[in-house]
Amino acid sequence: MNIITGASKNHFCPLKSFIYHLNDTLKGLNVKKRVFVYDLGLTKYQHDEIKKLMELGYFDELRVFNFSAYPSFWNINIARGEYAWKPGIVAEVAKEYPGIVAWLDSGTLPEKAFFENLPSLLVEYDGLISPNSPGLMRTWTHPGVYAYYGDDETKYYDFPSCNAASVVFDTKKVQHIIDDWYSCALVKDCIAPVGSSRTNHRQDQAILTYLAAREGRYCFLELEELWLHTHQDRNCQQIITHYEKLHKVKKISHKVKKKSHNVKKKSHKVKIKTH
Repeated sequence: MNIITGASKNHFCPLKSFIYHLNDTLKGLNVKKRVFVYDLGLTKYQHDEIKKLMELGYFDELRVFNFSAYPSFWNINIARGEYAWKPGIVAEVAKEYPGIVAWLDSGTLPEKAFFENLPSLLVEYDGLISPNSPGLMRTWTHPGVYAYYGDDETKYYDFPSCNAASVVFDTKKVQHIIDDWYSCALVKDCIAPVGSSRTNHRQDQAILTYLAAREGRYCFLELEELWLHTHQDRNCQQIITHYEKLHKVKKISHKVKKKSHNVKKKSHKVKIKTH
């Protein structure tokens, strides 16, 4: 199982709390897993701290996402990169490590039961699991998406939205959905059509929902049924403090090299003229 998350500098606190929480949650589970953390724009200080957690065994691999290898609109500092980087990251890991690929936002905290029940759920739902997200497709999928695919939007009006904050793929069954999700993410007119915004469209989530719905896959499961807690960002500092106190985690020290200022004093010898 491949578990992926990522964060930029403004989500450092949720990222750290996610890493702590996941480490605790996976303990005692008979699950062969790889945990990937993507640096989407952390500061050097933040990156070094997360890297130290990796070195201490909290997760398996820290990757700096190469935004320059993708379209310029993926820039996370502009309209959040239209969230196009998420399908890109999922596609990247799925290509390297086929099998079960789970994306969890850093603000999403899974319970132990989530991982315990994943194998049977993936069988039941034929390789794709994503909980329900509030709002129907008519509200959160921009008409430009249907225009791009040449599809009739009215067929999808009353279907629920999927929740891209937590989505699990079994590549043996749904690699084609990952491929199509990624292909769409490379084209701005697909993932973020003209006239779309966060008020009428949900970028990566809207496309995932559409790609699933067009082949009869619908996200009816509630978060509680999947033992998931999303948008826990607001509790991150509390989680970190509790974890570090409970496990007596030592503060990670950041050694700062002090610059030595060796200033050579100039000797000003004044010649006294003798008369």
